[in-house]
Amino acid sequence: MKSTAWLSLLALAWSVDANPILGLLNPECKVVHGECPHENITFWLYTNSTRDNPVLLNPLDLNPWDFQPARPVKILIHGYTGHRDFSPNSHIRPVLLDNEDVYVISIDYKPLVPDPCYFSAVQNLPLVSQCLAQLINNLVDRNIVPNENIHIIGFSLGGQVAGQTANYLKRKLKRITGLDPAKPMFVLAGNTSRLDPGDAEFVDVIHTNVFGRGILSPMGHVDFYPNVGSILQPGCREESPDSPGSCSHDRAPQFYAESINSTTGFWGRQCTSWLAYIVNLCPTTGKQELMGYHVSQETKGSYFLETGKSAPFALGKQEDVDNSQTLAQFKLNPELNEIPPDYEPQLLEAFLELDALKAVLNTDGSDLDKQLNWIGREDDEPLARAKL
Repeated sequence: MKSTAWLSLLALAWSVDANPILGLLNPECKVVHGECPHENITFWLYTNSTRDNPVLLNPLDLNPWDFQPARPVKILIHGYTGHRDFSPNSHIRPVLLDNEDVYVISIDYKPLVPDPCYFSAVQNLPLVSQCLAQLINNLVDRNIVPNENIHIIGFSLGGQVAGQTANYLKRKLKRITGLDPAKPMFVLAGNTSRLDPGDAEFVDVIHTNVFGRGILSPMGHVDFYPNVGSILQPGCREESPDSPGSCSHDRAPQFYAESINSTTGFWGRQCTSWLAYIVNLCPTTGKQELMGYHVSQETKGSYFLETGKSAPFALGKQEDVDNSQTLAQFKLNPELNEIPPDYEPQLLEAFLELDALKAVLNTDGSDLDKQLNWIGREDDEPLARAKL
């Protein structure tokens, strides 16, 4: 066990991508506690007229005139090492403001998710979620924004923040979008700790780095897998040779941003499972569904599509080729449209068994468990309620 763990840690140390293990040894990585509002979590309101000078919102003293006239509200949540001008904000916010009559709220919780503090960053997410829920509850309770007009869009760790926020909301949201929700420390987490279909009336998810930073298993009412959600999205080796995994992860918000005003569209076709798609056992005729901002909220299941190597990425509708006779030989069950729950591929950079980690670090097991205790919650164990 120790030898395996040492090899794993060496691989992590030499990886060109982010190394979350270092955060366990860094005294600067801290789990932050407190009440909402919190000084390390801020909310910035953008409109066409204030895009260069956004309004800093006070969740306890909201000005209704900031949200007049009435428009839909899009809430963007960044991930690990991010901030309010980082992905997905940098990709999605300008396109929304240019093409849609909406308000955009960008969250900034950069002080809680610094590099290399991934493990403490994950433990700080419940506080971020509580404070976001406080803002949303106050917007709705004070009749400033109707609940049905609020749409959360979260990238990476932000996707998991969106899921946790649902634990503290007084009313279920109409829609949550997860953009390659983060995998490390969430594979074994219960539904109270990560995004799932119960978090909103409609949850749509785009997976672009399922063998690395993102989760493979379906997490929404509809899940899209561009280029099989692969570890290496087309064009990323050339675009980012030193960090192709990061590039692939970031493709999710890039695809979503393009989908807002694309006339070509990202069209996916449903398949019985991810594994069936890998071995070419998916129907290549029939109805196709649009991925991204304009997805139909009646869409259910897992959908697959290909994209281009560079922007514009959308390739439009797929060609119909009748392969029904081939598929008939395999007698596939159309209800098996989920990936087996015990199948979740891992990369060394993304996840280590905690037992191996304890052995290598020579850390007292109880102390490490205390640091990471929230990921072991049962599905039916709620997170602590926010003090709103």
